[in-house]
Amino acid sequence: MPPPGSIRRDLRLSLGDAVGYGLMAGVAEVYLPAFALARGMRPVLAGLVATAPLLAAGALQLLAPRAIARAQSLRGWVAGCMVAQAVAFVPLIVVALVGGPVIPLVFGAAALYWSAGMAASAGWNPWMTRVVPARIRGRFFGRRQGVLQAAMLVGLLGAGVALQGFADAHRVAHVYAAMFAIAMVARLGSALMIMRQGDGLDRAPQRRTRLRSIPPRLRGTPRAGILGYLIASLAATAISGPFLTPYLLHHEGLGYAGYSVFTAAIVVAKIAALPVLGRLIQRVGVRPVLTACALAIAPIPLLFLVSGQLPWLIATQVFAGVVWAGFELGMLMVLFEAQDDSERTTMQVAFTALQAIGTAAASLLGGALIVALGGGRTAYEWVFVASTIARVAAVTLLIRELPGIFARLPVLVVQRAWTVALRPWGGTIVRPIVDGLERLGVTRRDRR
Repeated sequence: MPPPGSIRRDLRLSLGDAVGYGLMAGVAEVYLPAFALARGMRPVLAGLVATAPLLAAGALQLLAPRAIARAQSLRGWVAGCMVAQAVAFVPLIVVALVGGPVIPLVFGAAALYWSAGMAASAGWNPWMTRVVPARIRGRFFGRRQGVLQAAMLVGLLGAGVALQGFADAHRVAHVYAAMFAIAMVARLGSALMIMRQGDGLDRAPQRRTRLRSIPPRLRGTPRAGILGYLIASLAATAISGPFLTPYLLHHEGLGYAGYSVFTAAIVVAKIAALPVLGRLIQRVGVRPVLTACALAIAPIPLLFLVSGQLPWLIATQVFAGVVWAGFELGMLMVLFEAQDDSERTTMQVAFTALQAIGTAAASLLGGALIVALGGGRTAYEWVFVASTIARVAAVTLLIRELPGIFARLPVLVVQRAWTVALRPWGGTIVRPIVDGLERLGVTRRDRR
């Protein structure tokens, strides 16, 4: 085990890596659909920029376990993939400054960005298990996620202010080029932080766990349901998620300033919630927190349809930030659970590939639905409804009893109403009905 001083140094470097990633995501990744819109792409295509390239990334991801097993350095693999991800911003800078075939260049850059990022994640998870002791992972990753979100907040607010201040088409193109250049430098900084970590810990995995061995290992275990839920939930989110930016900018008329504040609200909420959620997971475990967040995530798309006013949108984002922070932290902790580096790498690859393919397919489904319904405001609203239904369906993989709960809900409401309000005068009518339903097994007498 490394000495305490070395561990503290590695943890500080990991926080530096988080700053670089968060700045990159805030200044570039968040604005990629907006950039596509600004360069003349149609709204549906602009939304798909964030997800459709995941199909290629997910397919390439399946090669990662073999490549990592052959790599001489796990740390070098992660840093090299981060450098490749930084290079993906070069075509975007060219498109912003010079122009050219926008659709192939933007989608190609996005494919490289996601492919390199996923390949880095395949090695980053096992690398972090070497750097971060198990006894402090819950607290540390809660703190690290907070630092990441703070850096993302700085990036997206700074970019939003710059875009709003230089609103004409020519100057906006130069602002986007500067944003992508900053993102590239930030990601290169992350790679440098990784290369300085883990003295004495860098060794290649001793063996390679094959992808086909993962399903038998998971079958019948609690992790199978959790991982299935995570993949299904992320896919359900992708039905509507990629199209929220075009919906707000194109149909709601939200300007860059409003969009920046809207996006910042979810980041601020995550920053505030993550330390508490990290301690909560450390105390009660991952599954209770993940279950509560799963239920809360389901209705979020419908909340955007209540009102297009900025105060309401910000309030919705604050709520979404808290529950998504719990979801993302829980997902991170679940993916750390494995017997060794080899299994952890392969598990990460399998999960990320399935997530990427499911997300891309779901986003294509959402885009096709928007086009089929005419591409107007109503089409987007129906996509949000479809995403909500899919999210509820995904929760059944995590909470097996959910269909039965929904079936019993009306009876339970009546039962509760009788207990609280109707007993003084309605017992002779309501109680026999409830008793009869209990005898039929629709409700439960026990209170366990």
